[in-house]
Amino acid sequence: MHEYGITESLLNIVEQKAAEAGVERVAVIRIVVGVLTGFAPDSIEFYFGPMSQNTVAEGATLEFEELPVQLRCRVCKSLFTPRERDWTCHECGSSEVDIEGGRELYIKEMEVS
Repeated sequence: MHEYGITESLLNIVEQKAAEAGVERVAVIRIVVGVLTGFAPDSIEFYFGPMSQNTVAEGATLEFEELPVQLRCRVCKSLFTPRERDWTCHECGSSEVDIEGGRELYIKEMEVS
């Protein structure tokens, strides 16, 4: 259900940017989604179709780029992608880490016609 609100926000941004650029039709929307957001691209696509009717984005293709979790070790400063549920540092074995990536959600670019 959270995807409904996110889809609505994404569509508002697309419409705003299209209006600013004087664009009549958006053909492709590339969206970056970090895996920690919990947002399912399939659900966003499901809501996007009906929501985008009668807008500049009607019929647009959504392309998703999913970003993995990226962690930085507080001890040795190594940046790494965790294995499954093992969030310990691959270099020094420390479990003291900060999340550096995986929470992103943004429109990367749009193709217009």
